[in-house]
Amino acid sequence: MVYEYALEPDLVATWCNRLDFRYFVTKFGLGEGRMVSRYPKPWKRLVWEAFKSGDDMDRKRIEEIIIRIAERMIIRRDYHWDQEKPWLINAENEHQRCPFHAVLARTNPNKHHYVLIADDLGEESSTLWVVQRGLTVQRKAVDMAAAVYPMLSNCTTLILIDPHFGPENVRHRLPLKEFFKALFHNRKTLLPTRVEVQTSVKSESGFFRRTCEECMPAILPKGLTVRFIRWKERSDGEKLHNRYVLTDIGGVNFNIGLDEGKKGETDDVLLLSRKQYEMRWSQYASDNTAFDLVDYVDIEGQCEF
Repeated sequence: MVYEYALEPDLVATWCNRLDFRYFVTKFGLGEGRMVSRYPKPWKRLVWEAFKSGDDMDRKRIEEIIIRIAERMIIRRDYHWDQEKPWLINAENEHQRCPFHAVLARTNPNKHHYVLIADDLGEESSTLWVVQRGLTVQRKAVDMAAAVYPMLSNCTTLILIDPHFGPENVRHRLPLKEFFKALFHNRKTLLPTRVEVQTSVKSESGFFRRTCEECMPAILPKGLTVRFIRWKERSDGEKLHNRYVLTDIGGVNFNIGLDEGKKGETDDVLLLSRKQYEMRWSQYASDNTAFDLVDYVDIEGQCEF
């Protein structure tokens, strides 16, 4: 639901005409499901080097597209790049090492299925271009994690929100373990710097801390510290009810819960729009949250995935 795309700088530099600009400026970024890889590191500079128009309006359009794209780019670590080779060849080689979801370019001389030619794109084109904004999944840990794997494997901040989470419950621990497997499986981007599980107060403080300390280390990745936070609703404030997976590159809503359900149960997972994402991020992840802090406990993982 949130995927990594590699964009050819020479291609983006051509999106200064009115028609291309109007189409592509809204196709990437928060809430769109398509996040752009910063491949290579000087990606923005390469776009400007390829930009040839002397028209002020063309320049403003490219500026706006770059601002939108660069707002939240996916940053790969230890990527391969040969400055003597064209961007597309480098991208094809990097894809073989560690795949992008898709590569957008002006041409596809080697006929790779994952290389999309921008001029051929449309809402009914390649399945690699069409982003699903909603999925129905089995309420089983593996299926729930698979629905958000592309987002988790590329994010550097992960906040799991379920008001009914309890570390003592196996049905909560199983999906949590799968989410963290997804977070570290074939990790190609920067390591996570902020990971939290947020919930409401359902038990006494000592019990919550003790069960976190007893049950959580065995399902958290070794070397990762996860903060378990409990909130309290404010009078006349926001209700602590919905279940979310929020990251720095987007977020989704699980309608029923982040716990495993009974056999045969399904859940709808919905991609948050930009406005929804910004609202929920402000409520749960900003310095000015919508709830009052009750307590928290930091747990360091011990599990070798």
